[in-house]
Amino acid sequence: MNDKHLRFIDLFAGIGGFRLGFEKVGCECVFSAEIDEHACEMYELNFGDNPKCDITQLEPKDIPDFDILCAGFPCQAFSICGKQKGFYDKTRGTLFFDICRILDEKKPKAFMLENVFNLEKHDSGKTLTVMLSALSGLGYTVVYKVLNARDFGVPQNRERIVIIGNRDGYVFDYSKLKINTIDSMKQFLDESGEFEILGYETYTLLDEKEIKKQPKSGLIFCGYRNKRKRTVGVRPGTEHLSRVHKQPNRIYDANGTHPTLASQESSGRYFIKNDDVVRKLTMNECFRFMGFPEDYKKVGRNASLYARIGNSICVNMVASVASEIVNQFFSGGISMSKETIFLEEMYNEAEKIKNIDNIGLDCSQVRMVKTIVDKEETFKGVFTVLLTSLVYKCLYPEQDVRKHQANMSGGYSGRSFDTKYVTPFMKQKRFLGAMKESGWLTRSLEQNLPYTLDFPGKIQNKEVKNAFLNILNDIEEKNANPQKYVLAIMSYSIKCKNDKSVILVNPIEKETTITIDEIMTLLNKHFYFNYKSRGASILPVVALYSVYQCIVEELKRFEGKSLDKLASHNSCDKSSGETGDIVVRKSEDNTIYEVVEVKFDIPIDSIMIDDAYKKISEKPVQRYYLLSTVSIDENEKSAIDKTINKIREEHGCQIIVNGIFPTIKYYLRLIDNTDLFIERYVKNLNENTEINFEHKIAWNEICNEK
Repeated sequence: MNDKHLRFIDLFAGIGGFRLGFEKVGCECVFSAEIDEHACEMYELNFGDNPKCDITQLEPKDIPDFDILCAGFPCQAFSICGKQKGFYDKTRGTLFFDICRILDEKKPKAFMLENVFNLEKHDSGKTLTVMLSALSGLGYTVVYKVLNARDFGVPQNRERIVIIGNRDGYVFDYSKLKINTIDSMKQFLDESGEFEILGYETYTLLDEKEIKKQPKSGLIFCGYRNKRKRTVGVRPGTEHLSRVHKQPNRIYDANGTHPTLASQESSGRYFIKNDDVVRKLTMNECFRFMGFPEDYKKVGRNASLYARIGNSICVNMVASVASEIVNQFFSGGISMSKETIFLEEMYNEAEKIKNIDNIGLDCSQVRMVKTIVDKEETFKGVFTVLLTSLVYKCLYPEQDVRKHQANMSGGYSGRSFDTKYVTPFMKQKRFLGAMKESGWLTRSLEQNLPYTLDFPGKIQNKEVKNAFLNILNDIEEKNANPQKYVLAIMSYSIKCKNDKSVILVNPIEKETTITIDEIMTLLNKHFYFNYKSRGASILPVVALYSVYQCIVEELKRFEGKSLDKLASHNSCDKSSGETGDIVVRKSEDNTIYEVVEVKFDIPIDSIMIDDAYKKISEKPVQRYYLLSTVSIDENEKSAIDKTINKIREEHGCQIIVNGIFPTIKYYLRLIDNTDLFIERYVKNLNENTEINFEHKIAWNEICNEK
């Protein structure tokens, strides 16, 4: 196919950074979508097309046919997962889902997506894992890399993650991108114009000996504006540094590069020192630092223009990537190694396997695979070395892969093979056991001895060591099929990764409100789900804590009060020093004001009330709630009332005994917006380290039933 006829679509188009880059290499834009009014105005002014479109309302079938999808989409945490389409459905309710919808319907050969570099770590890496799995599930071979704009001919240190997919099984080779690293702003600056120059008295320059060029970014921090020093939350002796905590207060030397132009910086407070002058960047310089052409037309207030350019994409970077997409995917310019092809084929097949018991390994072999993968994150070296050895055995069956060093008689360099092929592949696919460099750098595995059953390396876990050595022995001494092992390890690893990337469902849909009765039903089902593991007793505590987060903000009784962080549910009050599960304090003197203690399936009795009194007898507690999921034993009611009255007379504290469900329901009636309770419950479930995956999965299942 002639590259001049390649057609692309421009989603989340902004002011056309993607379009300019792809048009540079001869591609034709056949559809654009953007929702911001000002961005649409600039886009139409420069390209003649009005891209005004709400992508969430777009029907993919109405889009013209195209070859490449481009999107610089907003980053959102995923909230809703469905029942049928796995990770693809987990993106529902986000703008990324709309990209998936279009790819699923139109099936273009390739796509290029761009986002902030921190996407790699967003939500502990779960967000990117969901995205890559969703795209892979749609039939694409997907790779990603963090690229820096300064490597593509502009003087801006701007790191962005670029995700590229191909429908024909090709792996995009980032190493072929043409690099042109820039070290100085000088040649990109306006020589004349109306510069906004800072007065000498408004800034401080560093001494020459304090100024250093940062090797990775190319930045030269040389001074700061004389803004007020921060005193709160700053370590003693470092107050002078507080003025440079905020980017707009920093000054950078024009002999180096410029930091990232940010969309939030609507005032354009980008200050540089050029020769003896400290000034702001001009608007033209900002656009130039993003690779926009000199004749690009601008319209609107400066604040809007700063937001538009800060939210755009480096045109030069797009053009370089676009050129290689055309070359590698459409012009036959890619040559994939047999190693890469094999790894991709194995991974794609492994993704489709539902149960590794059906691969053809016997029970003991499956057990060894699970032993390795269950400890994948802890023993990354073992996992990597084993997978590398098995892959090499598949490709070169005559090699005894236990002889993992080239200096061994009949040996080979397992470390070189791993470094070149396996570890980069594992990092791209986000295996939990992926290492920075090579598994052979692990001290217990790098010894110059073959991996026979008597290998002396000190792998701490005996079960892991035995499984590792016995799998290698199995393929070398008993002629076991290494490919079945590869499939089993990959498949089970993918399953474990997916389980650990459970995204909690938020059942609140757009423009709807969940009722209090529906909330109570959800909570009841969640507390009493048929769990296989223990620990469900923490769920009522988290629910009540979420309620308190709402009422402390809204009810007058809690003015001047603060809510303690939720204490460990696994520690007894005596060892943890807590008076109960939930604690409210007076802000003025930090004394305890109100306490809640929760019992799961344990009826309240007078002994519990006595125990509670011992914990608060010397504290000015006004109310102490003892709440249980079960009702009070009627035979205990008289003794309970007597004990409560005694405490009231001696101490003054009100002891309130009640059921958990009636209490939650009562407080929900007092909250202005019950959706806020659900949001906080989901957030607390997600962030509390004592909530296990089974509780999260149960919540998703219950919400999906709803």
